Amino acid sequence: MIMAAFFILTPLVWSAPKQSAAKNAETQKDIIEKAFNLSLQKDRAQAMNILIAAIKQESARNVDTSELKKALEQISYVFYTERAQQTYELALSLKHTDAPQAQQKISEALRLEPDNRSLFIEMLRLLITKGDCQSAVESATKERMRDSYDENLVLLQAQALACVGNWEGYVKAKEGLEIKKSGLYKFWLILELEHNFALKNSNKAKENLAALLKVDPKYPELHYWRWRAATGKEKELFAQRYLKECTNISSGVYRQYMTDVSLCRKVSEVEATRKNANNPT
Repeated sequence: MIMAAFFILTPLVWSAPKQSAAKNAETQKDIIEKAFNLSLQKDRAQAMNILIAAIKQESARNVDTSELKKALEQISYVFYTERAQQTYELALSLKHTDAPQAQQKISEALRLEPDNRSLFIEMLRLLITKGDCQSAVESATKERMRDSYDENLVLLQAQALACVGNWEGYVKAKEGLEIKKSGLYKFWLILELEHNFALKNSNKAKENLAALLKVDPKYPELHYWRWRAATGKEKELFAQRYLKECTNISSGVYRQYMTDVSLCRKVSEVEATRKNANNPT
């Protein structure tokens, strides 16, 4: 699963799909060749459209579409220009310290490559970060209607729906997705934690916490959710760990977890809760 397409400036390559029937293989081969040729001409939108149409058609016939999906993913995320990619990289470097400036840079890059999925997804993450979650819901939902095969889009739509508290929509958004098999599993676990805390389902939340601790014990947001679940002295311990982790987070660690739109955004909440606990009225 491509989470963001970095440093892809060379021509795209692909391998022909292996099919049991030669006719089907040839058909997919022709479609993929056509899509890559369009992409090389920087006609990303048309390239994506013919691949999406082919995936829908082949899926209806229960034919393997893995190579078509692979081609779609590559074309969706590839950068065509060095300028757009450099502007994107600059936006990521600014994201944690200056989100408005990062958003401006992403907007600049989108003017250069309006159909670039890397840029589109990052713009929606920044919308959620600044609290414009409904706009993110609408944009992600519209894009998923066009392309329902990109799990990054599924996750982003789910994150936006969680942000507005639409848990019914959240459950519907991830229907049919086996999150335990996902390359984005740890990010789904964060959403599952938030969902189960919202529903006051403590047993499920504990299961999510245990799973996240096993999958990635260094995940910064793990301390926040352990703080939410803890009582007594343990609560203060996890609060300290979370505040320390997020206050001193490096750019490398931030980038590693930036798929999580809630990353280190609960610092004010934890600080305020600690203050009230230490100074009860």
